[in-house]
Amino acid sequence: MTSKCVISLDLPEDIVAPLSDQFDLLTWSGREAMPEVTLQEWLADAEGLLCALSTPITASVIAGAEQLKVISTISVGVDHIDLAAATAAGIPVGHTPDVLVDSTADLAVGLMIAATRRIAEADRWIRTGQWSQGWQSDLLLGTDLSQATVGIVGLGPIGEATVKRLRGFGATILGWNRTPKSLEGVEMVDLEDLFRRCDIVSLHTALTPDTLQIASRKRLASMRAGATLINTGRGALVDEAALIEELSTGRLRAGLDVFETEPLPADHPLLSLDNAVLLPHVGSATFSTRMAMVTRALDNLRAGMSGQPLPFCANPEVCGFNG
Repeated sequence: MTSKCVISLDLPEDIVAPLSDQFDLLTWSGREAMPEVTLQEWLADAEGLLCALSTPITASVIAGAEQLKVISTISVGVDHIDLAAATAAGIPVGHTPDVLVDSTADLAVGLMIAATRRIAEADRWIRTGQWSQGWQSDLLLGTDLSQATVGIVGLGPIGEATVKRLRGFGATILGWNRTPKSLEGVEMVDLEDLFRRCDIVSLHTALTPDTLQIASRKRLASMRAGATLINTGRGALVDEAALIEELSTGRLRAGLDVFETEPLPADHPLLSLDNAVLLPHVGSATFSTRMAMVTRALDNLRAGMSGQPLPFCANPEVCGFNG
């Protein structure tokens, strides 16, 4: 009897087709996120799950999936999965580390430039017919990345790659990490000092209970007028309501690839703010990076379904254990 595998997101046919030769597939094809009740029904007798950030894998989902051997997510982060529940159930969770470092670091620096040089705002200026005269000495003035003090919150692989790029611009770099770390050209400081001193603060730390809203109301308020917050990590790293207040007054700018609620509701207040550059969670959205992520996720899935250790396991204490 062929093992059953659930794919909780719509993937291109050329990616799914090879799996259909190995497993009995149930594939979600809706554009919206898969409802939890549907996921629970499909997983009742499934041995494998391929998912992404759009599908929360809760403790109740895991509890009802009694035959599940592996959860494989097409992402580095696993904060959408109840990892403790999966581990307690002996289910290895595969993820895709390392492959999106460069693409996400590139995007972080791109957001820094877009926000501080007002690129999206200038694009809208032209498209709405507001460019009615030639060169103007005071039109859409921004700031220079080369003259900025940039704070990197989280010096893991993506944070380090962002530092490497910023050195090329000549920026002054401050850093903070959850564990002690030393990097050439980076002054390590505490969080309060970093938020207070920097022209740009870029968030790269993992989302954990300790880093939830690490860009707090108090820290955002301590940022200097005209400073910019960049977030390519997770939306919940920021007190979004406090950030909206700061942006609404014009005191801060922002470049955001992630949000508390994704996708953003049509009436979300961020959508009306010209001083925020908004992207639809595309930090890893290059052809090569996405294919590398999918390849690793499929390797994890196949290994788990066959009872082998996962090549990239987020809970190694149960990696390869399938009950």
